Amino acid sequence: MRKWKKSTISMLAVALSFTVVAGCGGGADETPGNGQGSGAGDDKPVSLTFYVRPINNKYLKSYKDIAAFQEIEKRTNTNVNWQEPSAGDTSQQFNIMLASGSYPDMIYWVTDSYPGGLSKLIQDEVAVKLNDLIDSHAPNFKALLDGNPELKKQIMLDDGTIALFPKIELDLQRNAYTGFQIRKDWLDQVGMDVPTTVDEWYAVLKAFKEQDPNGNGEADEIPLGEQKGMEAIKNFAAAWGIRTGLYLDPASRKIAYGPLQPAFKDYMETMHKWFEEGLIEPEFASLDGKAFDAKFTNNQYGAMVGYMSWFDKFNNLMKGENPDFKLIAAPDPIGPGGKPYSSNDGLIRYVSGEGAFITSQNKNPEHSVKFLDFMYGQEGSDLLNWGIEGESYQVDNGSKKYTEKVLKNSEGLTPVDYTLRYAIPIYGFTKVMDREAWAQLSVTADEAKEANEVWYQSDKSLLLPSLTLTAEESQKYSQIMSEVNTYYDEMFIKFIMGVEPLDKWDAFVATLKKMGIEEAVQIQQAAHERYQARK
Repeated sequence: MRKWKKSTISMLAVALSFTVVAGCGGGADETPGNGQGSGAGDDKPVSLTFYVRPINNKYLKSYKDIAAFQEIEKRTNTNVNWQEPSAGDTSQQFNIMLASGSYPDMIYWVTDSYPGGLSKLIQDEVAVKLNDLIDSHAPNFKALLDGNPELKKQIMLDDGTIALFPKIELDLQRNAYTGFQIRKDWLDQVGMDVPTTVDEWYAVLKAFKEQDPNGNGEADEIPLGEQKGMEAIKNFAAAWGIRTGLYLDPASRKIAYGPLQPAFKDYMETMHKWFEEGLIEPEFASLDGKAFDAKFTNNQYGAMVGYMSWFDKFNNLMKGENPDFKLIAAPDPIGPGGKPYSSNDGLIRYVSGEGAFITSQNKNPEHSVKFLDFMYGQEGSDLLNWGIEGESYQVDNGSKKYTEKVLKNSEGLTPVDYTLRYAIPIYGFTKVMDREAWAQLSVTADEAKEANEVWYQSDKSLLLPSLTLTAEESQKYSQIMSEVNTYYDEMFIKFIMGVEPLDKWDAFVATLKKMGIEEAVQIQQAAHERYQARK
């Protein structure tokens, strides 16, 4: 077997990172399959090693403690040795494992975080192609692909190779879990409606700044809350029909880079104006989550971009001191771009590069494929998304519902934490995410349910699917964007704050071009054309 090159290992140390994203779901009721386990009835279980991302939950230490996996092992006649990184730098541990040249049978990871992605994993002889094995031994997974052409297109590589059993989200509305949020009680105080355009947003933010909506007699309101991720500021760019990075141009249907477009300067001028007038958090470039929460609970923020979970989170934090408090969703604003464009690529992505692959050292690839395929059938899907019938969930008139044992457990745990003893409904794995399972745990507030509807209605024309670069393209693209992103991030903040005047905009664009941004765009355009040609 070919050992990894040192350059690849060093690249990994920088590039590989991941988090378990709490808040992933989809429609498992669409999962096909006859529910038959693989290898059931054999005398001796097949032993497999499986390297997985850690659960990262203080109430659960290992996959082997989850009832769903215990049951799946029984029903597939499999004995799994779960290999889980310890707390700390999991990316470094992953790199060390791969660099050792000794691989487990299966690995669950975010393959897009590997330099060169899944295609490079195959080229480096870590992962293997699965097309023939899927045709012969994965009826549930194959039926999913055959029944959903766009899903298949997103799973395969440019040459038709399939090498990943991914987390799948058939119900894309599940991915509408983040967006603009605004204080309804503040809107009532200033006598205004939820803003739907950039001009209306400006008027509302000005009113928040000037009319003391928190009622404390002090001019301490910060109309647009923001932290160092700058999600609210970045999301406003879509109102100009652009994005702060790469996107699909609605007119040409080609890849474009926002800062190169004439409209981007107009967007920057607007954000600078808002900042100068005190409408944006003054510490937006450095404020961390803890400080953000402190200002919000101090009744200073009027609007932001946040997650659906924040409706419950801030309702619980604020209602005691302020019974009138109400946080609601606002739609993506319409601006010079002419439509309420979304910035959330998840709204068109059935898969996100997260999933399990079989390694080149696997001695039982057929059984491994059967084991993974079981999780896409109805039986395996129910186990992973709901747990054990009669214990963690029950079926009432054909509808699944979590039991009181889960929702109101005697140990005082949140339903999400308690459910991990049985299933992983909000964590990604080799399965179709069940939107209803996720919703019963995560979308409990009426405001959250409304937000999910509002955010999903945005125009999706700017959004991009996951694209696959060749090894050479990936290396070149990373080299260019490392320099471009560092320079852009610095100038983006300076332009908004006024540290750099906008009359230097042309010089800024010229510098981006000198750094090779146009070549980077062409690399992505070529990848997009290959993606469109997949069948």
